[in-house]
Amino acid sequence: MLAAHTAALHPYTSGSPGATVAELAADIGAACEGSRALMQRRVVAALARAAADPDLFTSAQRIPSPDCYARHVVYGDPAGRFTILSLVWMPGQFSPPHAHQTWCAYAVCDNTLTETEYAFDHATMKALPLRTVERRAGYCTFGEAGLDQIHRLGNAGVLPAVSLHVYGVESGRIGTHVNRKVDVA
Repeated sequence: MLAAHTAALHPYTSGSPGATVAELAADIGAACEGSRALMQRRVVAALARAAADPDLFTSAQRIPSPDCYARHVVYGDPAGRFTILSLVWMPGQFSPPHAHQTWCAYAVCDNTLTETEYAFDHATMKALPLRTVERRAGYCTFGEAGLDQIHRLGNAGVLPAVSLHVYGVESGRIGTHVNRKVDVA
């Protein structure tokens, strides 16, 4: 993932989850109108501010699933440019190794996630693990579509974790047009 950083920014000051999400959506919508480099910086900054707000998500958007990490749509852009989600990770829940079919960004809101990054080997058509790192609350990143940014994300800790994600697709396509599963060597 690109443009990663941990930010100590002041959260939105709206005082309610709906208002914070509305401000986040407005900021991401405005970011979509700029150049790609500016968009990356603006999306990461918006996620950092929102993720710092402990009241960002409703209780329903923090409900876990016993089988797999839970995804809750928080906001779908009416123009279909992006969708904002909360992901709730119980201990031991991980995504499969994947690339993305669209731009994406995420921020860790509560606790710590573990991310394994991979490099794609065109000779074997498989992903090779590069490194595994902990992503603590406040960490934010942006990634482009394609095989240059393959990762596996999940919760190796003992407490539930929550993250904030934005994908460059309309909400109806989240299940089919975001992740591109990749075989690992």
